[in-house]
Amino acid sequence: MAAVLNLEVATPTGLALKTDATSVAAPSVRGEFGVLPGHLPLLAALRCGVLEYVANGKKHVAAIGPGFVEAGPDKVLLLTDMIATPEDIDLSVVKAEYTAANEALRAFGERHEGPEFAELERDKEWAEARIKAHEMASAR
Repeated sequence: MAAVLNLEVATPTGLALKTDATSVAAPSVRGEFGVLPGHLPLLAALRCGVLEYVANGKKHVAAIGPGFVEAGPDKVLLLTDMIATPEDIDLSVVKAEYTAANEALRAFGERHEGPEFAELERDKEWAEARIKAHEMASAR
């Protein structure tokens, strides 16, 4: 049997994903990273983006929100508030959310500060992640 990673994605509502994977790639605040079986221990902060993994010989994607990841030789655990599989994503709704966040951000002009601005940035990044995950899944 080929070496595998136990991949788990946990959210505040419970375990959102649990599978065996032969590779995992995720977005960290310092850039994209990949994990293969036998990986050295890693702890990193996640940013909104696309989680990619290969399970049963098939590539899968999901949009994930910010959080943390712990990886090791045989396990990858992602802790995040948000995850959306391509099947969960209504592209027209997400594009409308992206447009609304962009318009609200433009209203700030040169003032790029404060909790409301930060929340709108997160909304925009979350919409971008879901759009990208949907497009990546559709391209296959």
